[in-house]
Amino acid sequence: MALPVLNAAKYKTVVPSLNIEVEYRPYLVKEEKILMIALESQDQKQILIAIKDVIRNCVFDDIDVNKLTMFDLEALFLKLRSKSVGETTEVKAKCEHCETENKRVIKFDDIRMPVVDRKSSTIALTDTVGLTLSYPKVSDIEKHEDTDNANSIDGMMEIMIDCIDSIYDANDVYSAKDSKREELKDFIDSLNSEQFALVTNYFQELPSLKYNLEFKCDKCEEDNSIVLRGLENFFG
Repeated sequence: MALPVLNAAKYKTVVPSLNIEVEYRPYLVKEEKILMIALESQDQKQILIAIKDVIRNCVFDDIDVNKLTMFDLEALFLKLRSKSVGETTEVKAKCEHCETENKRVIKFDDIRMPVVDRKSSTIALTDTVGLTLSYPKVSDIEKHEDTDNANSIDGMMEIMIDCIDSIYDANDVYSAKDSKREELKDFIDSLNSEQFALVTNYFQELPSLKYNLEFKCDKCEEDNSIVLRGLENFFG
């Protein structure tokens, strides 16, 4: 006789960068095993692969995980986790005064989802010249993860080039896909420090999971107010 099959509940959420609604289910024991093995490895690449696999398994709609942004991935995984392991998670925060690590429990529903500002993707470098950027995709991050310069200025430059949609001047708009990669690199290299800062600021201010944590330190009893950003802060 066949054993009974348990039907998982279904939920809906919005993919931030695409602004489309998708349906998903909580992850099951088989998927949690994938996550636990990846976490035990402490290998960021393996953790990312595991999160992608879990999202593929649990989201019913046909979406290409590699074409999602990193903050899409974070938002989807947080929703999955909230329905899979409970409504709260334990976070760790270092006191700004004595550096003691404090543990606090927060609600998943209180974590702010990424907010997409389409207007910020166009950056004016001069009165007539500028560029339009896209958000880094999961595939962009993975492509450079295994290289020696993944965390260097050169690595950041490579991701910047991946994210250029177009460059414009007073006469025309030049699509990045119609330009050679070396031409795009030369364009970035030609920026002065102020212009380069405008571009890097775009990447520093990418949408992300966010939570304003206010707490009194367990040791020194000083008040703290810090902002937790990104999935790693909520993946307890």
